[in-house]
Amino acid sequence: RRPASKTSEFSLNIDLAPTILRAAQIDIPQRMQGRDMAQLYLDPTEAERTWRKEFFYEWFGPHDHLPSNLALVRKDKKLMSWPQYDVYQLFDLEADPYEEADLLAKKDETTAAAARALTQEETERITNEMKSRMAELAAAAKAGAKL
Repeated sequence: RRPASKTSEFSLNIDLAPTILRAAQIDIPQRMQGRDMAQLYLDPTEAERTWRKEFFYEWFGPHDHLPSNLALVRKDKKLMSWPQYDVYQLFDLEADPYEEADLLAKKDETTAAAARALTQEETERITNEMKSRMAELAAAAKAGAKL
């Protein structure tokens, strides 16, 4: 164990229940989403190799507050989908951690500055790959798969 250690791995709210159950020595139900986070501090080397590298979320909420949206989040990129408006947004989280420059939007000075590191072809390749992965994860979630 490493006291006061930090990790850059993704941990999500869905990981809390499995972590608490495992700590209490209670079996984690098969259908429960999330993972026991103990691996992150008990075996950080293994966690770095096997822990999630991305996560997918869906929000189907009240439309007067925040429209429904889906996202695929990785350490370096985030693709958001706003199905109600048939709009996608792509953010470079390393260059733009506050998500101010949508790489798929019409280029203005802010977006152009953030996009300089990516060619149009790279942006399209990343977007298409992430759209495909997002569709795969959305279908798995709808089928009740453990993500």
